[in-house]
Amino acid sequence: MGSSEQPEARSALGPFWAIVRADLGGLFRSKLTYGWLLVAVFIQVIRTVGSRDAMAVSAVVPSGLGDLVYIWALVLIGLSASSVSSEAGELADSILSKSVTRLDYILAKFVSRISYTLATFSAVTLALVGLGLRLEVGDYDPLGLLAAVLLVALALVMLTTMGVGLSVATSSSVLAIVTLLVLWYAMTVLSPVVGLGALSPGSLLSMLPDLVKGVWTSGEWESALAFTAVSAASVAISAAYFHMKDI
Repeated sequence: MGSSEQPEARSALGPFWAIVRADLGGLFRSKLTYGWLLVAVFIQVIRTVGSRDAMAVSAVVPSGLGDLVYIWALVLIGLSASSVSSEAGELADSILSKSVTRLDYILAKFVSRISYTLATFSAVTLALVGLGLRLEVGDYDPLGLLAAVLLVALALVMLTTMGVGLSVATSSSVLAIVTLLVLWYAMTVLSPVVGLGALSPGSLLSMLPDLVKGVWTSGEWESALAFTAVSAASVAISAAYFHMKDI
């Protein structure tokens, strides 16, 4: 790329990165972020300290990851499912009056919300795993432990992309949040019934104790592929719909 093309590329990506930085800045300045992070880390500390002489890594770490999937997912659902719809009043003016394309805007929203999910997940999981490895019963396989953490991360990324997608599809943040809440928790029961067990949060958590020990099955690969496919589809469909949507 020539020297004249580099400034043009940076200029083209300028609005995209500006939205990413502004959105992430707002999220990390929120008292909600610091509040739930402190509570989440504190709970993981209590769990591991209280289990020091009684429980194994293969039990404590999956239990902590389960909190993120079922309890702390509520925070991610609220933030992702309101990411676009909450800005409906300013959205048209922003896109029409500035050098911001629809694609810049929606992809920046996905990038910022996924980055937020991974950053907060990493902070809580670091505390959980770091303390968990100090337990007396160290029945874990390093690669299996890493795979378990990454699998949960993929599930939460999928949840985040679904939330942003629903926020694009409806102008009501409340409707998007309620829809995703029902869908996420219903998936535990309904996904296996309709042959989509790879997408079930319940099936995911049932895999973790064995996976932490290094016991691998085809189920982990199926879930990883399913989470990735749904995330990619959510981004692609949402971007296409947002491009055509009347704002």
